[in-house]
Amino acid sequence: MNIEHRITEIFSGKAFERPVFYSIPGGLRFELSEGGDWLEQFDLAFRKALEICESIFDDEILVCIRTFGGKSLLSVLPVVRELKNIGLYPPTKKEHWKEKNQDDPEWATDEDEYWHTIAFHLPSSALKKLLWCSLACDQGIKPCPPASYYLFDLKKSIEVLPYDDRGMDVVGPNHEFLAELYSKYSQYLLDYDLDAMNATFSKKP
Repeated sequence: MNIEHRITEIFSGKAFERPVFYSIPGGLRFELSEGGDWLEQFDLAFRKALEICESIFDDEILVCIRTFGGKSLLSVLPVVRELKNIGLYPPTKKEHWKEKNQDDPEWATDEDEYWHTIAFHLPSSALKKLLWCSLACDQGIKPCPPASYYLFDLKKSIEVLPYDDRGMDVVGPNHEFLAELYSKYSQYLLDYDLDAMNATFSKKP
């Protein structure tokens, strides 16, 4: 079974429906940045995200880079080049698929607008670079290939989406593992969605 089908099967076809915290119920949403200037916000977000992700990923990360372009993969070549330059694009064993842009038909301006997904495995040592790229775009920090970075551990049935410097979603059908993260990093949970997370994970008397 290829990567696309495995992700579809484990996450019921909703792994890339944002925000994934609402698309895949029973997950976690972490608050990353807080007050301060842009550098303080980014630094804190990066440190929090790294701390949490180091508890999730052991030896390997399945990375899905998702970016917007035309019908051909060549249309996202600038993103691919940036990923290569920073060591986040392995030379072999990649999968690519695309789907028509249907997120907002009123916004779509061209019949050849597609979301491209490129999937590959990286060692867990790449985690710092992946989180940097995930969190840096809104802050204008470089390097920052313009894409969304979805991180998976399919053996644990866990998906991580650091969506920007403000927050990170961790979802999947492995509620036992998510419950461990809920307890371990309770101080980082986003207050806005805390009631929903408590309803799922807090132990009843």
